[in-house]
Amino acid sequence: MDDQLYLLYLFDQNQWRRPLAIQALLKGKRTVSNLYAGLDYDLLPLYQLLPHLVTAKFQQALTQLLAAGLLVQQERTIRLTAAGVAIKEKYRNKIFLPTYYSGFEFHYSHEFSDRLFLATQVVSELQAHNRRYFPLNVSFVTQQRVKQWLQQQDISLIAERLQHEWELLLAALPVAQADYYSQFLLGHQVERATTAQADQLAGWTALTGELVRQDISHHLLHLITTQAARFPLMATLWQPLASGLLSKSAAQTMALLQQGLSLSMISRRRQVKLNTLKEHLLEAAILLPDFSFTTYLSAPARQILTEKFAEQPLAQWRYEQLATTELSFFEFRLYQIERRKADD
Repeated sequence: MDDQLYLLYLFDQNQWRRPLAIQALLKGKRTVSNLYAGLDYDLLPLYQLLPHLVTAKFQQALTQLLAAGLLVQQERTIRLTAAGVAIKEKYRNKIFLPTYYSGFEFHYSHEFSDRLFLATQVVSELQAHNRRYFPLNVSFVTQQRVKQWLQQQDISLIAERLQHEWELLLAALPVAQADYYSQFLLGHQVERATTAQADQLAGWTALTGELVRQDISHHLLHLITTQAARFPLMATLWQPLASGLLSKSAAQTMALLQQGLSLSMISRRRQVKLNTLKEHLLEAAILLPDFSFTTYLSAPARQILTEKFAEQPLAQWRYEQLATTELSFFEFRLYQIERRKADD
């Protein structure tokens, strides 16, 4: 039941929400439609929180919550019932809700965790002068990056310094989380627990365990990035993975626009369709705090949109209402994003 209850915290009593969009956001499917839903539902930070979420289990949990009268459905949307709100409040302090997770800021947190645990294992074995061991099962790219990182360090001091950084990190966590996360450390004559073993020892379900691991890794990355001087080894391990909020392709488009190129010029240079470039702009409008809406939304278009939707709640806006105008869906969505962000 705990796993089902977590879904209640993704829905609202006053707003109808599309469960498929929420599911796609949790799995990390980066489409403008999903990103806008995340913005509209105030769930954007949860992007890629559960990348291995099984669709069948998600749907089954929704069905059970609907049958229990905790959720109610209207066509393809769902919202909380009064009973659902009551249960949600009752279990608020009994269910784990991520507080540090930031899916866009630390997009490559999984890769970082692999690098950190492998680096810790390698350093431990080096300190013990042992070259005969089975390394952590990670990708070849991760192995190569850790090898390169190791070559840049002072081997005579690295074990002591890395241990110190780990101690600082674990000390920053609640005791239960520190005990839990430390079980995944491995090194010379130290075996690593499986997620199932660690979850069972903590008394957590598989979902709770995954949420805790995600939140811990982002908590640690927040410390590492904001206090890099205290964590120099880990900071240099993370730095090659650090990226902006945008997807790689959207970031390239925005960089070229900042250089003064037009969308048509970028389309020819990158051999990318104009509609795709406009989707990049919408992604930037959703994710960037300093996006210039006035640059891409003309004054005449803004006036039409303002007059058309002046007396209508944002949730009721439909592009079909602009059928008698020449405005594009891109302009409609851009204005919608601007208004939604202004409401926050």
